[in-house]
Formats: sequence, C-alpha cells, structure tokens
Amino acid sequence: MTPDMPGTPPTTPPDAPEEPQPPDVPPTALRVLDALRARAFPERRERTASGESGPGFHVARLWESGPLWEADPAEAEELREACAAELAALVAVLSLRWGEPDVADLAETLERVAMGLPVRPPLELLAGLVPRIHTWQDGDRWTAVGAGQCGPEQPCQVLAAIGEGTAPPGARIP
Repeated sequence: MTPDMPGTPPTTPPDAPEEPQPPDVPPTALRVLDALRARAFPERRERTASGESGPGFHVARLWESGPLWEADPAEAEELREACAAELAALVAVLSLRWGEPDVADLAETLERVAMGLPVRPPLELLAGLVPRIHTWQDGDRWTAVGAGQCGPEQPCQVLAAIGEGTAPPGARIP
C-alpha cells in the first residue's frame, strides 16, 4: 500500500465501513430553529405567517406540504411520508447536537384543551397540530419538534417550539 500523496484524496480500503453522515435537513429549518432559540419571548401573543409567539414560548413552521384536499390518495400518502421523513431527519440532526430527545405524547394535553382545562403555552397550541413532540431541555428553556396535520385534507407540517421552564414530561425512546 502506498501512502497518500499531498493533494490527492485519501485512499480507503474497499471494505471499510462508511462514515455515518448526518441526514439532509434544509439549512433554513436549522436557521429558523436557532433564531427562535436565541430570540426573547414577547410580552404579548403575536402571530406571523410562519408561527406564533407569546410570553414564554415560540412556535414556528419549519416545513409544510401543499394542501391535500385535491390530492389523490397516493400523492397524499407520499406527502405524509415526506413529512415524516423531514421530521426524522431533523430529529437525527438535533440529536447529534443535543443528545437523544424525550418524546412526549400530547393526547392527554389535547383532551385537557377540549375539556376547557388550563394547559400552559405552547402545549395548548401544539396539541391541536401534532400528536407527539421530541424534546430537549437546555437550562431554563426547552426545544421541541413534531409533525402532523390539522385534518385529513390539511397540509402536513413540521413544527418547532421553544418553551420556558421544564419540557413536558416524556419518555426516552431507545
């Protein structure tokens, strides 16, 4: 075997395992998430085209499919799968940054909202949009991502949330 020459790519034995590569996540999604994490919480609730913020929280849409009301069933299923893949890639990249997330199921939160019981923001907003969230705690703030749709014909979306305090209880998924 000859040593690699300067200026030439290193040689790798053909049977060497490939280095794991981080999944493909749109850089804009990571930029939006990082900007939300650095941003102060507003004193009053405010809504923008991409999300909502208020005292102690931010929620933003990172990815969205088109509406599904005119999509044929096969196309709608492809869009749902694309949404799940976007979320999985984002969770994988964020796990490389911050470790494995806890996963919180929001079914009980949605029930509380439906019964008119108090639910802290942004969980009351997230519960109607995504069934579960992947969460990471960072000091006195938590970060969460989740995917879902408001109804069968509504767009699929991947959302990010930043909250003040402790992350909602969840379980570590092996």
